[in-house]
Amino acid sequence: MFDLKIINGKIVDGSGEPAYKGDIGIVGEKIVEIGDLSNKEAKTTIDANEKVVSPGFIDIHTHSDMSLVYDRYARSRIHTGVTTDVVGNCGIGVAPVKEENRQLLLDYLGTRIVGSMPVKLELPWDTYASYIKYMEENPPAVNVAPLLAQGAIRIHEMGFSKEDPTDEELQNMIDLTEECFKCGALGLTSGLVYLPGEFTSQKELIELNKITKKYGGFYATHMRNEGDDIEKAMDEAIDVCRQSGASLEISHLKLSGKPNFGKTDMLFDKIEKARAEGLDVTFDVYPYNSGMTSLSALMPPWAFEGGVDKMIERIKLPENRERIIHDIENGLPGWQNFASIVKSVPGIMIASVVKDEDSWMEGKTLEEISKELGIDDIYTTIFEILIKENGRIQMVVEGMDEEDVIQILSKDDVSVGSDSMSLSHIGLLSKSSTHPRAFGTQSIVLGHYSREKGLFSIEKAVRKLTSNPAKRLGLKDRGLLKEGYYADIVIFDENTIIDKATYKNPKQYPDGIDTVLVNGNIAFKDGEQLDVLCGKVLKNAYASK
Repeated sequence: MFDLKIINGKIVDGSGEPAYKGDIGIVGEKIVEIGDLSNKEAKTTIDANEKVVSPGFIDIHTHSDMSLVYDRYARSRIHTGVTTDVVGNCGIGVAPVKEENRQLLLDYLGTRIVGSMPVKLELPWDTYASYIKYMEENPPAVNVAPLLAQGAIRIHEMGFSKEDPTDEELQNMIDLTEECFKCGALGLTSGLVYLPGEFTSQKELIELNKITKKYGGFYATHMRNEGDDIEKAMDEAIDVCRQSGASLEISHLKLSGKPNFGKTDMLFDKIEKARAEGLDVTFDVYPYNSGMTSLSALMPPWAFEGGVDKMIERIKLPENRERIIHDIENGLPGWQNFASIVKSVPGIMIASVVKDEDSWMEGKTLEEISKELGIDDIYTTIFEILIKENGRIQMVVEGMDEEDVIQILSKDDVSVGSDSMSLSHIGLLSKSSTHPRAFGTQSIVLGHYSREKGLFSIEKAVRKLTSNPAKRLGLKDRGLLKEGYYADIVIFDENTIIDKATYKNPKQYPDGIDTVLVNGNIAFKDGEQLDVLCGKVLKNAYASK
């Protein structure tokens, strides 16, 4: 007898192959049989009523590291069909943490998406092993696929020093990276437009990624530049792959800034040449032409040396403000200047703050905020609100062309990630605003781009959300509907599924999601999330050895 049986479904199994009618039998956490199961009994039966039955969605690029700790229900994931969050992206991670540098890391996390919550952040662990153990002992509603953040490794060893590591420091980082992979990390990530990634040399990345290769992981990078110097940045990422032997995942592949619009052929040409050379190169995308990052990302690298407190001290001084404005308006060699890729700096919209008294800024542009504050100069506004929020303020950056996004999203082998943290419409994680991708990523792919625009079939859309990311992550038993695989499953109506999240009102769940199962347990049914916390930490094969 099955514990659970799903009947009358249109099975889109995640492979990209044509859908077929069938039933799915589940015992415990796994799928044990697929086919005509009409003559077999089950304790619980779900009638899919000819809706699509697909693998649960794997969000390959998230920043839910802390939000899954503070709100384990992951409502913006479960409501959108996501059953696995991949954390530790962009070189921004929560472990390991050395005690003397703990506050440096905490302050830094507070300025990034990962820490943009109205709480005093705490890290109840120190080693990567204790972080993994904490997540296993306090499981969230979704599975957690942990990546190791290069930024956390460097902060652990060097704080926010801009110097190259000594031989001893580099060896310590290599040893620490190996220790983390032995605990289960699936890959190593970097964020080379953020600190301390901007201070990190290619040599350092190569040496760390030799460990990534040794443990069968992959290197995911937010490249050093996604705008005017993107070709050079891609060359660096591919060369790290070439010299270390590690597989490469280019995070949220995009072309930022109007001068770079329409250059997707160049991106794919570089990728295909690398593949022809025998390198394993893949990429992911979020399906929006605007991104979200910290307002402090507008500051040049030197302003951040020493950490967040040092940055706040520097921007209080008039002479530093003059230098920062000069660097923003004129650029610096090797620095991706976010101000140069947006339509206008005054038009930048504030997505979230952490202080209640500043919540009025959310959804407003810097120009609108300046008027409210009675400040004539936009840069003064930026400095003052960074100081007031201690850097913990996020902005929406519109810097991409819709057609480029479509070209990248339409590739058969692309994976889709939201580049967001899990949020909610109730409780702690409902208090601040966000980017619509936190609530709409998967449904905009299935509803808008697949059904309405007809860019790809529902089968190919599902593959981008399931087996493509599973393959990159090295997950052997997820991402497909197959006998012996874990029963991470979503049932949705392909005729009605659609995103509802907007930039002005981003916290809206999609329509069309019917049922969500995580590891064989019903987590969402008939528009309601159930009190189920059965996610697992998905570790690499070495963690059990």
